[in-house]
Amino acid sequence: MKRFVTASVLLLALALGVYWAVYYNGFYLPSGEERSAVKPPFRTEGKKLCRWDGQKYTDITLRGVDVSSSQPGHYATSYEVSKEDYLRWFEAIGEMGANAVRAVNIMDDDFYNGLYDYNMTHSQPLYLLQGTSVEDSVGDGSRDAYDEAFLDMLLEDGRTLVDIIHGRKDLPAVGIRSGGVYRKDISPWVAGFLVGTMWYPDTISYTDNSSIRSGAYRGTYFQTKEDATPFEAAMARIMDGITAYETEKYGTQRPVGFLCDPACDFLEYEEIYARQLGKHAQTDPEHVLPTDAMEAGCFAAYRLYDFCDSFADRLSVRQKQSLIGQLSGLPEDQPYGGYLELLSRYHTIPVVAAGYGISSGRGAVVRDRAPLTEKEQGQKLAEISRTLEFDGWAGGFISTWQDEWERTGWNTAFAAVPSEHYLWHDLQTEGQNFGLMAFEPGAEAVCILDGDPSEWEAEDVLMEQDGLMEQDGLKLSARYDAEGLYLLLEGTDRGETVYIPLDVSPEMGSSICEVPSLSFQREADLLLCLDGVSNSRLLVQERWNPMRERFLYETEGDDPFIYFPEKNGNFVPIYMAVQNPMLVDSLSPDARVLQRLGIWETGKLIHGSEKREEEDYDSLSDFCFGQGCVEIRLPWLLLNVGSPASMSVHRDYYVYYGVEFRTVREIGIGMARENGDGPVSMGSFRLKGWTGLEYRERLKDSYYIMQDYWRGTD
Repeated sequence: MKRFVTASVLLLALALGVYWAVYYNGFYLPSGEERSAVKPPFRTEGKKLCRWDGQKYTDITLRGVDVSSSQPGHYATSYEVSKEDYLRWFEAIGEMGANAVRAVNIMDDDFYNGLYDYNMTHSQPLYLLQGTSVEDSVGDGSRDAYDEAFLDMLLEDGRTLVDIIHGRKDLPAVGIRSGGVYRKDISPWVAGFLVGTMWYPDTISYTDNSSIRSGAYRGTYFQTKEDATPFEAAMARIMDGITAYETEKYGTQRPVGFLCDPACDFLEYEEIYARQLGKHAQTDPEHVLPTDAMEAGCFAAYRLYDFCDSFADRLSVRQKQSLIGQLSGLPEDQPYGGYLELLSRYHTIPVVAAGYGISSGRGAVVRDRAPLTEKEQGQKLAEISRTLEFDGWAGGFISTWQDEWERTGWNTAFAAVPSEHYLWHDLQTEGQNFGLMAFEPGAEAVCILDGDPSEWEAEDVLMEQDGLMEQDGLKLSARYDAEGLYLLLEGTDRGETVYIPLDVSPEMGSSICEVPSLSFQREADLLLCLDGVSNSRLLVQERWNPMRERFLYETEGDDPFIYFPEKNGNFVPIYMAVQNPMLVDSLSPDARVLQRLGIWETGKLIHGSEKREEEDYDSLSDFCFGQGCVEIRLPWLLLNVGSPASMSVHRDYYVYYGVEFRTVREIGIGMARENGDGPVSMGSFRLKGWTGLEYRERLKDSYYIMQDYWRGTD
C-alpha cells in the first residue's frame, strides 16, 4: 500500500510537472517537420496576402476593425468583457462585411474562445491579426531597443502568443497583462503577427545612434540588408524568434511584420520641416528580409493619421531623388495626400493599414477642422478604405470597433480627474469617440434631444425650498447622466433670447455679467445664452476659464499667472486649444508665432435632433427646439466638471496654480428672458456620483455606412 501511495504521488507530481512545463513554461520537443513541408495557413506572394484553402493559395484582402477589452465602468486592463460580449461584437462585425479583427496585444481567454466559437459556426470566419507590444513606460523615452525590458519582453510575448493561438497556454494575469486558460486552437484563422502598436521616435533614435549596436542580423528565418539600422535589426531578431518558435514547436508559420507610422517611417524631410514635424527617426520594413526558410513571408504595416499638408513637397532633396519614380503623379486629393499610394508604390511586400480612425466626438483637435458627425465619420472611413483597396494594399483595420471611455486627449486631459476617465463619457475628448459602436450611459436614455418634452416628469422640474422653479412664464427641468447635464426649458421658442446661469463651483463665480447685462441671485460660473439655432453658446466667467490657465502661453505667448482676471467680472466664450498644422520655412521668432496653437470655440452649441428619422438629425446636437420648449445637453467637461462620477469640479486656478478639484453635491441653475428685471433667481439642483454604471450599446451611422461599402451596396 505504501508503494502504491508513493507511486501515485510520484505520478501526480510528474503529471503536474509536465503540465507546468508545457502550459506555463512553453516546454516542447521539436515537431520534426521538414521546413520544406511547412504549409502556412497564410503566406505572402509579392504584394499579395494569400490564404491556403485546402487546395491552393488564394488572394485575400483584410477588411477589419481593432477590438479591445475596453468597456464603460472598467479599465481595459481589467479585462471585464465577457465571452458573450465578444461573440455579440463579432456577430455585428461580421454582419458589417468585415472579415478580420486586430488585437493589439495579448487578450484574455474570453476573446480567443469567443473568436473560436464564432468561426466554428460561420462560413465566413473572422481572421485575426495578432499584435504584441511593450508598455508605454518601457517604450517611451531614451531606452535602447536591445534593453532587456524591451527586446526580451517582445520575444517572450511573441512566444506566448504562439502558444495562445495554438491553444496550449496557461497564463497568470500579472499587473496590467491579461491571463487565462487558452485551450482553443485558433491558428487556422490567424493571418499574421504584428510587432508593436506604436514606437516612440526617441527609442528608435537612441538605438540607432548607439555606437555599440549594429544593423547586421542573420537569423534562421529573417535577416537584414546591408543598410539596415540597429533598430531594424532588433525587429528582425524579434520576428525571427517568433517564427522559429512556431516552426520548431508546431511545424507551421505565418507572416510577420513590425509597425511603422508617419513619425518613424522611411521618409526623410528637409531639416527645417523635420524639426517642426518632430520627425527624427526612420524605419524601413524593406530592410528586413525573409530567408529561404521562411515560407510565410513578411509584410509592412502602417498606422495612419494626418501629419502635414503636401508632405511630398517637404521631403529632402536626397529623398526626392531616391523616389523620383514613385513621387510622380501622386494624387494629393486622396486621403492623406497621396501617402497611401506612395507606400504602395515603394514596397515590394504586402502593405497593411494597422489602424486608421476618425472620431465622432464633439471636441476639436486641429485648427480649421470642425468635429465630424457619425455620418461624416463613416464617409471618411469608407473613402480611406476605398483608397487602400484601389492602391493595392493587402488590407486595413479601422481603429476602433468600440468607443473607449478611458482614453485621454492632449487638450482635455488636464481638465479631468485622471483616475476616473472610465466612469463617464467625455464628449469633448476626441480619443474616446473613434468607435463604430457607441456606449451610451444608463439602461435607458435620460433624455433624447428631439424637442419632445413627453419623456420629462413633474419630479424633474427644478425645485427650491419654497416651491417650483418658474420665472417669467418659463419652467425649467433638469436631469443628468454620465455624458452631461440635461435641461428642459418650457415657455420659449427659437425666436427669443433666454439666459440660463449656472453656479457649479462654490469658490468661483460672479454676481454680474457685463455683456449681456445681467445680475444673479447667487454667483454664476457659466452662462448659457439661447439665441436661436445658429447663435447659441455657453460662456464662462473669465477667471474660471480653463483654456486661459492651461494654454494661454501656447496660444498667445503670455504667462497666465502674471496677470489674471478678477472673481467678479466678465463672461467669455469657451475655447479649446487645437493643433496648428502650419509649417514655416524658418524657425525664427516671427515664424514661431505663426506656429502657436490654434483655438476652437467649443462652447458654441449645435442645434439638431438625435433621432435619425428627423429632417434636422445631427449626431453632434447639443440642443433641439420643439413646440414652445427646448431640450439641452451640456457635456460635463464644458461645465468644468472633471469627473461627474465623484462630482469633482475645478477650483480657483489662480489660488492653486493649476487645476485642482473639489467635490460638490449641488449646482445652482436659473433662467431669465432678455428683458428680465432684477437679479436672476437660481434654484438648487442636487447631484450625486456613482462607482458603477449601466450602459447601452448603439451602432453608429458610421457602422452602417461601412456596412454598405463592404457589402457592395455603396
